[in-house]
Order: sequence, then structure tokens, then C-alpha cells
Amino acid sequence: MAKHYNRKFVKDIIGTLKKNGFDCVQHSNNKNKYDISKNGGYVVRAVHSGMSCFHELRRDLKEYYNFNINEH
Repeated sequence: MAKHYNRKFVKDIIGTLKKNGFDCVQHSNNKNKYDISKNGGYVVRAVHSGMSCFHELRRDLKEYYNFNINEH
């Protein structure tokens, strides 16, 4: 079974975060996961690149960075 990468999530969510100054570092051993941070602050760890994690990511971005991804 071949691995796949969720391109829609990467384009829409990760792309939006990068445009707004976030560092989105792809894991070296699992290309489906990202560590997200901004200006050396709190690191949202191991975010899976799929819409199933969107609500958790949205909550963490709001809590730690006061960033509402739905507005961007």
C-alpha cells in the first residue's frame, strides 16, 4: 500500500499558516506530520496532515497564538 500526502490540507491549511508567519516543519520520518510554531514560541507537535485534526489545530492556534485560521 503506497503512502499518500493530503495535498488539499497542505495547500490550504499549511500554506495559510506559512503566509501568516508560522514555521511548519515536516517530520523527517513521517511526511504526514508537522510541527507548527511561530517566532520560537509554543510548538504544536505532530499535527497530522488531514482534516481530522483540523479542530484540534484550530483550538491550539487560538489558545497559544490568538490566531483564528477561519478568518484567513
